[in-house]
Amino acid sequence: MKGKVKGAAAALQWFAQAEQMLEVHAPQINRLNVFPVPDSDTGSNMLATIRACREAVEEAAGARQSDAEEDLGQLLSLAGSRAMGEACGNSGTLLAVLIAGFAEPLHGSSRLTVEGLSRALDRASLRAWSALSAPVDGTMLSVLDAVRDAAHNETAAAQEPDSRAALEAAMPRLVAAAREALVRTEQQLPVLTRAQVVDSGGLGLLLVLAALAATVRGESPMQYVQDDLLTGLSGWAAAGEESRAGASGAPSSIESSTAEASLSGVEIMSTVRLDPLGAASLRHRLDELGEAVIITPIGGEAEVDGSLRWRIHVHAQDEQAVLEAISAAGAVESSAVTPLGS
Repeated sequence: MKGKVKGAAAALQWFAQAEQMLEVHAPQINRLNVFPVPDSDTGSNMLATIRACREAVEEAAGARQSDAEEDLGQLLSLAGSRAMGEACGNSGTLLAVLIAGFAEPLHGSSRLTVEGLSRALDRASLRAWSALSAPVDGTMLSVLDAVRDAAHNETAAAQEPDSRAALEAAMPRLVAAAREALVRTEQQLPVLTRAQVVDSGGLGLLLVLAALAATVRGESPMQYVQDDLLTGLSGWAAAGEESRAGASGAPSSIESSTAEASLSGVEIMSTVRLDPLGAASLRHRLDELGEAVIITPIGGEAEVDGSLRWRIHVHAQDEQAVLEAISAAGAVESSAVTPLGS
């Protein structure tokens, strides 16, 4: 990366800059949040995920683990695993899954190339779509896939795809592709069309990608915002005005426009040890009991019995039935239950 920043320094810079951007904009992203439910926490949950990633890389760098300190794949895998184990919410969990997938093709690499980035985005997309029981267009998945496709094109067009220059040149075009995909989300998902907003998770992902571009190019991530990255996005200005006003707990105009979306029920986050067949069976059961189901393995080697640690996210009306289904499926390490909208 620019200035020969690589390994732990590069990963730490990416996450630190993404954390900075999300800290600034989380309240506004929260106001924009209407899908899968308007619970006003997308920005906060994505910030928590990125903060967990940054802390994991800091710890790894502080341990001075020689070769491991420069292995981007290993560092990002540690970050993804930490974030997944601590993730909250649909968007926070999905971002952690994305980062864990992004890491997989980069094992053994100390620096990023446009070809490596293309492979990483491929894997991130596969992991993210697979984690969801009911993935839909018009979400951060659409933004991710647009960047993946743009990276494919950049790799094919690059005369020297392994060069730093090729990666630096590609990054602004990838950010532009992400923004264009984000704009389209308003027309892809009916709830966004009704509220006249873009997808909040997609917007958070756009900021994370802008932070990556800034890291690669040795720039300030806030410069991307100042260069009209967010200007003109549907709902963004209104969300900013309401966020600055504080609103004293009153529903925002965006939340009011989606008042038909029920916030009854709970969000359940669990970590449980399962084998792949048990995970598939549990997914089927949770699809019957709730919505917004995410089941994804957390990094690490399988036990002798083939079991892995899995992170589970679900929205449900019947809290007890979900908790019983999870407990019956495998050994539960942790569970947290939060009323939707709290």
